[in-house]
Amino acid sequence: MEKISNLDKKLDLIDKLFSLAFKLGVVVGGTVLLFYCWKIGYFPQDVSVGDGLLFILLAIAFGGVYLFFVVCLTSLGLSLRPVWHGLQKLFLLLLKGYERVSGRTASYTPFTIEKGGFELFIFAIFGLFFIWGFSFSDIKVLSTLVLCVWGCALLWSTYQQNSREIDLLERSDNFTDEESKRLKRLVDFQPFLLGVILVVPLLIGGVSGKLLDGAMRLANVRADAAVVHVKEPYVKYAAEFGVKGLQSNFGSDYSKFEKTSILFNGFGKNIVIEVEGKDGRVALVVPSDHAYIVQR
Repeated sequence: MEKISNLDKKLDLIDKLFSLAFKLGVVVGGTVLLFYCWKIGYFPQDVSVGDGLLFILLAIAFGGVYLFFVVCLTSLGLSLRPVWHGLQKLFLLLLKGYERVSGRTASYTPFTIEKGGFELFIFAIFGLFFIWGFSFSDIKVLSTLVLCVWGCALLWSTYQQNSREIDLLERSDNFTDEESKRLKRLVDFQPFLLGVILVVPLLIGGVSGKLLDGAMRLANVRADAAVVHVKEPYVKYAAEFGVKGLQSNFGSDYSKFEKTSILFNGFGKNIVIEVEGKDGRVALVVPSDHAYIVQR
């Protein structure tokens, strides 16, 4: 009976973990999708029940990709613990030199990065690949990515340190009112820390646009090179922005637009395309039944 009871507890724990992962994937993935829609300036319209299910599936997929990205950056930051502490020692030496020269006392609170386990090195390797890939296309991203890696590691370390302090306070038989307030503040602050860790790569990573675009390409929502045949009257609307199409084999009502980027396609009644106009790239919203996409 004891073995059955233990098995039930393990199954219940697994069920709760899967439920939490599903909810977290939907929330994070949905946030990422909405962030992408805000980025391109378009939100899906007339979404059907089937489109809603597709949205949930895409949200889970994007949430998984993004969470993997955050875990890899955080693991890389924890693996670089000796580097961060070495830089901090160097900074403290420079700070002491400044205090001697200026005669002023500078205020600085040292940070501590937690020591990660061996399993983190696997994710850290993927984190290096991420940094190399994003920095290869834009070297200016490197500095913000390094800051992002350090920030994620510092926030996760703070979360771990707070968890240990919470555990000690909860085990205490009798603690003062000040300790009780401290415990409440720490417990309330923990979810905030996790939330900040999730948004740090989007805010200071310098790669949010590329990460979102890459995730959309994997889901076939976005394409960078396609030929689109657009039906009237949307050809005339495009002409108002200085965008002229070529003759199309689909008929006289259609015009062909080459070197077109598909910004959004997959659910909702419209697609969003980006074509070259006289004043640069122009984004156009076209109903799905008025456009045929030919991807190369």
